[in-house]
Amino acid sequence: MKLSQVVFHKSVWLWSSEVFIDEKGEVVFVWRSNIGKSSIMNALFDKKDLVKTSSKPGKTRLANMFLVENKYYLTDLPGYGFAKLWKELKEQLDWLISWYLEEKWEYIKNVIILIDSKLWAQQVDIDMYKYILDLWLPVTIVLSKIDKLSKSELLKSMQHAKEYFFWQEVLAVSSTKNIWIKELSKIIKKSLLDK
Repeated sequence: MKLSQVVFHKSVWLWSSEVFIDEKGEVVFVWRSNIGKSSIMNALFDKKDLVKTSSKPGKTRLANMFLVENKYYLTDLPGYGFAKLWKELKEQLDWLISWYLEEKWEYIKNVIILIDSKLWAQQVDIDMYKYILDLWLPVTIVLSKIDKLSKSELLKSMQHAKEYFFWQEVLAVSSTKNIWIKELSKIIKKSLLDK
């Protein structure tokens, strides 16, 4: 499987029921705003701007689906826990995330939770992690922006994440320096190919 064989498929808003006819396996990205998610996805796809980046946090407000090899989906969900969004929009984005995960539960092979390694895991990240576990979905914890940290700072961030996420394995990546992006790609491919 080559993640570079990818095209943008469609954007989904709440209750866009037509998307759920499709039974392709799927890996979903969930994240707190402004953690470098778009850059990580572009690095995985080996594209510069397939996933749109923005300097403004909270820009992604739809579930954006990308079709890989015409067989699988990688889906970019909106960010959660962004305090500066007005309340009604924040609630709608939270509904979109939960609705999407619950409706497509049967086809989701892995949920990638992206955490900013500089800020460490926050309570909203723990809440999202527990919610995904309650759905009995597999989870991968990924720390982003590790090129911004010294070795000692990275070790502290990794230790903190492991403690917060009950000693689950944690992967640390940098899209800027292309650190451990191949390993994340392998995890995604294995998730999609496993029966």
